[in-house]
Amino acid sequence: MKKVESASLTLGCFGILHSSFEIRNSKFRINFARAFRLARLAPLPVCYPDPMIVAPLGSGSAGNAYYFESDGTSILVDAGFGPKETAKRLEQIGREIEHLQAIVVTHEHYDHIRGAESIARKLQIPIYLTRGTLDASTIDRLETSIVVFENNSTFQIGELNVHSCRTLHDAMDPACFVIEARDGTRVGIASDLGWVDPYVLRHLSGCDGLFFESNHDLDMLRMGTYPWSLKRRIMSRFGHLSNDDSMNAVQRMIGADLKTLCLIHLSEKNNHESIVRDMAARMTARAGAQLELGIAKQFEATGTFEIVRRRPPRPLQPARYTQMALF
Repeated sequence: MKKVESASLTLGCFGILHSSFEIRNSKFRINFARAFRLARLAPLPVCYPDPMIVAPLGSGSAGNAYYFESDGTSILVDAGFGPKETAKRLEQIGREIEHLQAIVVTHEHYDHIRGAESIARKLQIPIYLTRGTLDASTIDRLETSIVVFENNSTFQIGELNVHSCRTLHDAMDPACFVIEARDGTRVGIASDLGWVDPYVLRHLSGCDGLFFESNHDLDMLRMGTYPWSLKRRIMSRFGHLSNDDSMNAVQRMIGADLKTLCLIHLSEKNNHESIVRDMAARMTARAGAQLELGIAKQFEATGTFEIVRRRPPRPLQPARYTQMALF
């Protein structure tokens, strides 16, 4: 019988903790006690958690809603569809509306907030929004659970940290967000902004995933059927981002961590997926970036994006103090 004097075992996330037994047969005798002593000297592999799941349920002027899930916490960013339609679109990605724990709202425009109150009241979950957004909305504060956060602050929902930043749009107090998981995975989402100021650029840089507006093709908008008053509003600093402005901003935000880019809130009349996809492909080629590229759909769920960190997990920073009002 040949005696195995040592064994080098590397334990993964789930290891056998018992170390006092042996296995014998006609050829081998493995001393697990000795092997486990040796294993302590070997470096343990990095145990990556499950990815953050992000799914655009619909994106555009007919309604906006984005599903985020990580470490047992599930939220919506914006709720532009009623409970029935939201449930239907969640079913398209294999999720159930009953598992939602909160709704976070970017601003008060109808295509972003239409279903927030009815979903929140049906599920008995809170709506997170700024004071300006609440004051500009028609949400019943007595019948609906409301949490008011200050813009440019951080708050926590379950296992997620939500970092807000004020944007430029023709709304009372609009916001974009970086959603951060427990392991530090960061996903930025910004929709309905007429200009990307340095604060938003800095806020959305360093993300692992980015969901960013690319609303209109300038030539299609100028030659389209909209009245000039509406065209001027869309093209203003408080309107929506053109494809050109969107690509320029994204190129400046691309970093070593960015893995997934999804362009959102495309105009149905003044844009086309093929235009945006081609411009994004050329932009990422110029930047030398290899990204998972997606285009959010309007009338059905786009599918799920599984976003994980390219580098080892970083420790999640605790939520900074921010005064929030409960209603």
